[in-house]
Amino acid sequence: MQESELPVEAGVGSDRVRSAALHQLPWYAIVYEGPEHRVVALNAEFLRVLGGFDPIGMRAADFLVGIAGQGVIEIFDRAYAGERAMLDRIRLAVVTPHGHEEEIVLDFEVGPFRDRHGEVVGVLGVGRDITAAVRREEADTAAAAELSRRYRRATDVIDEVQRALLPGRLPVLPALDVAAGYAIGGAEQAAGGDWFDVLSLDDRTVAAVVGDVVGHGVDASAVMAQLRAVALERLHAGAEVAEVVAALDRFVQVVPGGSGSTVCVLTVDLPSGALRYCLAGHPPPLLAGGTGYLEPSGEGPLGEAGDRRALTGRLDDGVLLLYSDGIVERPGVPATRGVVELLRTATAAVADELLPAFSLPAAVDRATVQVLERLTRETGATDDVTLLALQRVPVLEPFRLERVVGPGDVAGVRASLRAWFRPGQVDERALSELDQILTELVENAVEHAYGGRGGPVTVSADLAPSGDLTLTVSDRGPWRPPARSVQGLGIGLALVRQLSAAVSIHHEHGTEVTVHHRPWKPSRNSVPRPPATPPGLADVYLEEHGDGNVLRVRGPIDAAMLQELESHLALGTIPGAPDLAIDLDDVTVLSSTAISALRLGLQHAGQAGVSARVRCRPGSVAQQVLTLAGIPTATDTGH
Repeated sequence: MQESELPVEAGVGSDRVRSAALHQLPWYAIVYEGPEHRVVALNAEFLRVLGGFDPIGMRAADFLVGIAGQGVIEIFDRAYAGERAMLDRIRLAVVTPHGHEEEIVLDFEVGPFRDRHGEVVGVLGVGRDITAAVRREEADTAAAAELSRRYRRATDVIDEVQRALLPGRLPVLPALDVAAGYAIGGAEQAAGGDWFDVLSLDDRTVAAVVGDVVGHGVDASAVMAQLRAVALERLHAGAEVAEVVAALDRFVQVVPGGSGSTVCVLTVDLPSGALRYCLAGHPPPLLAGGTGYLEPSGEGPLGEAGDRRALTGRLDDGVLLLYSDGIVERPGVPATRGVVELLRTATAAVADELLPAFSLPAAVDRATVQVLERLTRETGATDDVTLLALQRVPVLEPFRLERVVGPGDVAGVRASLRAWFRPGQVDERALSELDQILTELVENAVEHAYGGRGGPVTVSADLAPSGDLTLTVSDRGPWRPPARSVQGLGIGLALVRQLSAAVSIHHEHGTEVTVHHRPWKPSRNSVPRPPATPPGLADVYLEEHGDGNVLRVRGPIDAAMLQELESHLALGTIPGAPDLAIDLDDVTVLSSTAISALRLGLQHAGQAGVSARVRCRPGSVAQQVLTLAGIPTATDTGH
């Protein structure tokens, strides 16, 4: 912009020319006069920007709302002092004397306006109204953000569906360790059609399946669900591995999107280690720590059926790894190199040489968690990755414990049963459920058979080839019906029934309670974490805060901790005490005796005028116990 002169003493014709040129400029132009920046002239374009409102005689700050907050007045002041400045995307609200307000967005340049003597008498501004362009840009950005949000939500839903269709829990078997890992491809991908299954067929045979459907998204997930259902049904019906694949061949002829899918169906005879497997376009299993890759079949994917044939092998030492091709066909990694890397990495993981500082107790967990982490750490994965690991282990012999048990001895019984399982064999949440079941049964025996003094108790457990656990607790005393009841049952027995598949009670020469439970381990996608609270560590302590007290309860709360829990509840609910939050987030066992103490403490709090509430982690055993006992928690009340 050139510095301009106020047309003082100019000829009439010259004034008209200048005025016409000013009004016809394709940019807006406005002239402010004096240190208050009052409008003395503006062109037609600026009048259009202002919606026809004429601000002649007004100060800039009177009709351009928002310029003060953006430092525009200060820029006008500097222009009046002789400087020039460029301003981009200044947002202003134009207010007419009638109160109408409209936001505009301007790009403009300002500089000093001089008379013919060179004296600065005002400020001249020229520029463009970019309101419409900015509005379009904002609309496009908002639309793109909304599309992105919808896409993320759609892929999240597909991922949730995919995970729901896959087995979230793996069986715990007496002679076979199992682990699985699953990772969805790159962030731009929706979940694909990888799937896996492990199931016990009879007392000696276990079947395993890994499959991979072409494509991603809801269609792939739908096809995966159908193929998985057919494979499971055929295996349950006793079909051989080649017959299962042949059935899938027939099925994909009528399933859109099914052709081209790959699958590996395998069975292992646990006593001998004999393997039978059938491949349809799928990479062969890998025996890590053993003979390496098993024989490939060379047969095509589903829908390209010839006569499917079963291959044989043997699972002796090492870990058998079934996998989808996403783990070897990673970005920038040729398949030939990926195959070698998988063999080398899995072998090192099984030997506990891959990440010794972050070791896992079970070789099958190392073969899934560590291999998945190591191989995708740098390259990522554009396709889904599925790993399923199997290892033959010595048969878990039945558990039996006979001892005199008193009110404070239940923790030792729980520890003995936990130690019976192999390290890493059972998920911590499943062990917590067993802890709760065992605590209730043993404490019932102490209370009802021996009047609270204790006596001989026998605990036995046996893990069937199907993965079903039978747990029996027996005593030699007379049965005393429980004083408390929920729907006709003691709170403890009601909880045992809720956590178990079946419960039976027999009274003959004492009482024998038999529970059927199905322990599990998760099909995890990350390193398994230890429990937040060690299983045997119990603690109760009161924290004083300015806005209220917190009673923190941790670990197994059974008869041994009853007196400490009662004393802290009494201390926290005396008249005049501040509000009390009873925090059970880190409770691993909450026996029925502890429930009685808790209920009594809440009653005392009400009588003393103390606001007391219980909070615990959603889905925890503690919440299940409290729900059964009818005690509301913070998660129930929304606090």
